[in-house]
Amino acid sequence: MSNELSQERVPGVSDRPSVGNTPSGRTLLRAAGVLAVIGGIANGVGDYMLQGGPAPGPGVNTYAQLADAPYDPVFLGSIIGNAAIPLWLLGFWPVYVALSPAGRKLALPPVLLLAYAFSIFPGYHGSYALYAAGFQAQAAAPVELAATLNTMVERMEAYHSASMYLIGPFVPLGSAWFMAVVLFRKTLYARWMAVVVPIVAPITQPFAESLPAPYGAYIRPAWGTTIFTLFFLLATIVTWNVSADEREAA
Repeated sequence: MSNELSQERVPGVSDRPSVGNTPSGRTLLRAAGVLAVIGGIANGVGDYMLQGGPAPGPGVNTYAQLADAPYDPVFLGSIIGNAAIPLWLLGFWPVYVALSPAGRKLALPPVLLLAYAFSIFPGYHGSYALYAAGFQAQAAAPVELAATLNTMVERMEAYHSASMYLIGPFVPLGSAWFMAVVLFRKTLYARWMAVVVPIVAPITQPFAESLPAPYGAYIRPAWGTTIFTLFFLLATIVTWNVSADEREAA
């Protein structure tokens, strides 16, 4: 790279050496991205297990069908999600690096907003096993236990809703900030990559749930996970072979 290019500096990007600027640091950066993608693939498997496996059928909301899904696959899918989703947090390192030419003040906020939302996902995803157990117990319970189980299920659904309220504002805010930085500032991303953001998952979910059989049941369960995984995959790709000078001159 020419001296002129390597000497260019983007305001807000530190000139001090960082972990990602060294060969070993670059290896760690790549590993973080790869682990995030692996976490997404594993969580996708868990998503299919939450509905009892990828059997042909229409696209439906996974939560709505827990009462009829076989419990053992749901339990295992919940555990897989608990183990896999934290790996996504590693993927925010390459996301930050990819945004860093825009400056720390612009690159850090969307990462923090989205990482906070993603940190809540394991508790949300893992609780599906409890919901399935509750719904199935409610359906099979004798009349004298109906009131107790109804109250239990109502409280579980309140937890489900509260988790969504916690996640709710951070995903659109972080996604909008990310999109603005990619579209209007210098980053390592191509402009079109601004559309591959987490908020796309809930926006397009009704489409996935409307897909007819046999396609719906193959596409809908891992729809959101696929979008999240693509988000981390792009960050891993654009930061894979980038040197510190190239990153700052992007």
